[in-house]
Amino acid sequence: MNVVTAIDSMKGSLSSIEANQIIAKVFTEQGHIVKEIAIADGGEGTVDAIVKNSNGQKIEAKVHALNGQLVTAEFGWFNFEKLAVIEVAAASGIQYLDGTKTTHPLNTSTYGTGELILAAIDQGAQTIVIGLGGTGTIDGGMGLLSALGVAFFDQENQLLPVKGSSLGKIAHVSAEHLDSRLSGVSFHIASDVTSPLLGDTGAVYMFGRQKGLAENELNNYERGMKNYQEIISGTKESVAGDGAAGGLGFAIRVFLNGSVRSGFEFISEQTGLEEAIKHADLVITGEGKIDNQSLQGKVPVGIGRIAKKYQVPVIAFVGSFNGDHQLFYEEGISVIIPIVDRITTLEEAISEAKRNLQTAALRTLDLLTLMKK
Repeated sequence: MNVVTAIDSMKGSLSSIEANQIIAKVFTEQGHIVKEIAIADGGEGTVDAIVKNSNGQKIEAKVHALNGQLVTAEFGWFNFEKLAVIEVAAASGIQYLDGTKTTHPLNTSTYGTGELILAAIDQGAQTIVIGLGGTGTIDGGMGLLSALGVAFFDQENQLLPVKGSSLGKIAHVSAEHLDSRLSGVSFHIASDVTSPLLGDTGAVYMFGRQKGLAENELNNYERGMKNYQEIISGTKESVAGDGAAGGLGFAIRVFLNGSVRSGFEFISEQTGLEEAIKHADLVITGEGKIDNQSLQGKVPVGIGRIAKKYQVPVIAFVGSFNGDHQLFYEEGISVIIPIVDRITTLEEAISEAKRNLQTAALRTLDLLTLMKK
């Protein structure tokens, strides 16, 4: 049996590469042919997936995390194409949040992601793909733009600090010192988030709580973001995707003329995913959690839709599932299998993910073998 395994990372426990290796070992030991495809949707694991599948390399750079701490971050580099692939999560990721005042959205920024862009340009990048996902910031891209040379001033013409609390104070901006090299770089946003910058499904109201905003802080923060939008773009309108990564999609589109495309589709093309699925007998995918929101375009659903075109069955291994099985069946996922097989805490489930996935794969293979007898 020809098997394609393309499992998304299970946050905090397994990378896409690690999860695929577990599946490959179980199935190859029983004589099956397995093709491993590292996969992501623009968020955490995007650089690893593209570098592994396309023979790129990782470049390290010293940048500032969302809390101002100096850290080492990586970006993917493909010398022949002069292409850099950056994960916003590398410098501005939710993993840096610690629940303290220092990492509250009012005090954080995406400055470090801007520094990664400069590092990529120093490397010679002519095309930069920015994966938006897994961020812990809601600064509308203010920090990123500041790193690239944009300055923000209040009504008294005082330079504002680069952090979320400044959004509502911005009166005008200056791009006088914007890095001139940016004009020679083509920017592409890899994201599967279609939220606008403002409103109920925007950067603040939709994602603010998970990044540290209290319920009673949302309205005021939204007003600050609205001011920022009007000053930066001169309009009250935004487009789908502007709210991705705490508003980074907006900043990259407006200031860097970035084009938006599905992160999953981008990586699918880079990895030859559809061609591999076309010739497979079985596809295995999965991620940490699947619920009805996943139907908007998460990795397992995207894979299911491709497999459905070629009538290839799909098994999805997940840490947890909370949704309507029928809806996922209609999208091409044949069966969803939770890998946790006993009552456990979240911490235990994360620490035991490798064993749980291996056990689930072995049981599934036993069932497949039994059906053929």
